Amino acid sequence: MKSFIRLALATACVASTLSPAFAADPQTLRVTYVTAPFNVPSIVEKHEGILDTDFGAKGIKIERPEITSGAKQTEAIAAGAIDVASVLGGASAILAKANGVDIRIIAVYSRSPKAFALMTRADGPATLADLKGKKIAGPKGTTLHQLLAAALASTGLTINDVDYINMDLPTARAALLSGEIDVATLAGNNAIAVEKAGGKTLATGEGLIHPTTVIAASGKFIDAHPDLVEAYLAAHRKSLDFLATKPDDALKIAAEEQKISVEDAKAQLPLYDFTPTLTDADVTNLQADQTFMVDNGMLPKDRTIDIRKDLVSPIAFSAK
Repeated sequence: MKSFIRLALATACVASTLSPAFAADPQTLRVTYVTAPFNVPSIVEKHEGILDTDFGAKGIKIERPEITSGAKQTEAIAAGAIDVASVLGGASAILAKANGVDIRIIAVYSRSPKAFALMTRADGPATLADLKGKKIAGPKGTTLHQLLAAALASTGLTINDVDYINMDLPTARAALLSGEIDVATLAGNNAIAVEKAGGKTLATGEGLIHPTTVIAASGKFIDAHPDLVEAYLAAHRKSLDFLATKPDDALKIAAEEQKISVEDAKAQLPLYDFTPTLTDADVTNLQADQTFMVDNGMLPKDRTIDIRKDLVSPIAFSAK
């Protein structure tokens, strides 16, 4: 957890030393491109060139840096290197704001508790209570970390009762299938791969956590260009409309991008709610994320924020 806090403090330093100036008439909109675990709206938007068309009409070019790490996205926001973090974990947004980054949520990207899972091999632990003393791997400081903590707590255990190893998803999946670990925290294609190899799911986030992925932007960008924020959200709605009206086409596009079968894509889609309007329930879930970070040493209590007041832009409640 110390490395996680060091990263947060480094981000705060970047935020305090860099103050990007936004031109009155920007020529470029920089939006992160994140496809995993199954971000169909983003994949559709790029494939169909929706942002390129809408912003091209305004004389603005779209840049899509592929920055998948939440921490690196918020660092880029702080440094003025990107304008919009298109798919950002709620916890990453909270941590950045708590450590001085000028970032605000402008919409929800997705809610997907069923998409996150604790997985094992067919001969692995049979129940959550069997996890005591087991080797468990996955990315620390993420929604999957939160899922593991919640799953252990449901049976009276804590992170200290297991051997928790920090690994990215592909590495954790490989370690599980090779027998190096007992359980992996997985999502998306990595979870499907384990299922196809005969593995099983011990628990998903359903009933345990309420992961909220958000769309966030630099506060300075929001203040300087509210019209462009509106235009970005309008383009995002076009991606959602495409998914709603042409689901077969959208799934084919997403399957090709992620190099999976259309059948696998169809199996994943019901796990996600892409409704962009932020609700009071979402705010409550983000508050729970912050409490989790404090309780697990990721965020000092004296750095906590008021989610609604400090982190959420009013437009998030009206995003359609």
